[in-house]
Amino acid sequence: MAKLFKNAHLVCPERELSKDGWLVVDHGVITQSSFDEQTPPDEASMSKVIDCKGQIVGPGFVDMRVQSSDPGAEHIETLDILLTAATMHGITSLAILPSTEPVIDNAAMIDSILLRASRYKKARLYCYGAATKQMAGEQMAELGMMTQAGAIGFSTGNYSISDSQMMRRLMTYANMFDRPVMHHCEDLTLSEDMDMNEGETATRLGLIGQPAIAETIILQRDIELARLTGARYHASHISAAASVDVIRKAKAEGLTITADTAPPYFMLNEFSVSGFDSAAKLNPPLRSEADRKAIIEGLLDGTIDAIASDHMPIDPDEKAQPFSLASFGASGLDVFVPMSLKLKQTHDLSWVQLFALMSRNPARILGLEAGRLSIGAPADLVMINPNSAYILNASDFHSQSRITPFDGTPFEGKVTGCWVGGKNQF
Repeated sequence: MAKLFKNAHLVCPERELSKDGWLVVDHGVITQSSFDEQTPPDEASMSKVIDCKGQIVGPGFVDMRVQSSDPGAEHIETLDILLTAATMHGITSLAILPSTEPVIDNAAMIDSILLRASRYKKARLYCYGAATKQMAGEQMAELGMMTQAGAIGFSTGNYSISDSQMMRRLMTYANMFDRPVMHHCEDLTLSEDMDMNEGETATRLGLIGQPAIAETIILQRDIELARLTGARYHASHISAAASVDVIRKAKAEGLTITADTAPPYFMLNEFSVSGFDSAAKLNPPLRSEADRKAIIEGLLDGTIDAIASDHMPIDPDEKAQPFSLASFGASGLDVFVPMSLKLKQTHDLSWVQLFALMSRNPARILGLEAGRLSIGAPADLVMINPNSAYILNASDFHSQSRITPFDGTPFEGKVTGCWVGGKNQF
């Protein structure tokens, strides 16, 4: 059963190590590595020897924000295809939002989805429980029972809780179960029925603009409630410079605040909407160039803890409409790794920093046994050829949803291998 990965460039973000070496996987866990052993094992004693040829080998990526269309909209994307697409891009663990049909707001739903996912033997799937029943923001869901069923946190999906008292109660109860509250920050009184980011571009295009402060106002409120309740609070897909500043200050005070962002918010700005391409209609919307630069700075200095794919499968018919009528969202799984690698190349991130943002940090936030190359750790691994150049073509996506603002973008660096529990997914 033992496999030897030789001639690899190993990256362990937990120990902040990045160097050439080897590792051994046996019965689904890492049993030996050159980080801890000086003498490599006899190749003849291995059931399989994988020559990595100098490629990067690190802990599999942990995607902490994925929308599943299954159950409820399997015609857009099935659970099987979702998990396949994840592993084809080195994502070995992913957490799905509760905004399915029916909503994941009870233990039975979590049990059902986790059982189905386990049968596919692909990426490890985890569920957020809905913070409120039917995600209506009016009555708290069964947090305790969902925790017992395996909920790794409580989320509002793409909805924001406007009732401050409800958010306070949610944080208080989530804290009792030691689960994070994952919130989409949006003041709907400032953003509802709006098309894109507020500013000169929106005015020029004749579109209704949403101010970036719609995100930051709710974020500031939530941080004050987190201070009051002591809850673990996580801000999802941060997009605005002011939000980065608020999180930075909260962390400096020692509050238990974490945050993620997604590739569109550090690679694109509002000018991507100039051609009325509905693939660039996202929620939160693409912001200004100053916001984009602030998001990158937040990733570089640790203010923003993680990168998530923010995968949102959309029916093509709902996108093939005039911009104001088109649905928000785009496919994220197939661009998650390429765009993050481009960020590394353009801003001199180390491999340790990149794997921290995409593997160790999201695993730590969610309490998952992932994100490290250590003896006894699950053999969830990704292999990357950093020199493989290609053009991203949406028609070649592994996910069933192929809508993206990145279609036709050139990239360098490609996932060439993925193992979940030591099992090869390619």
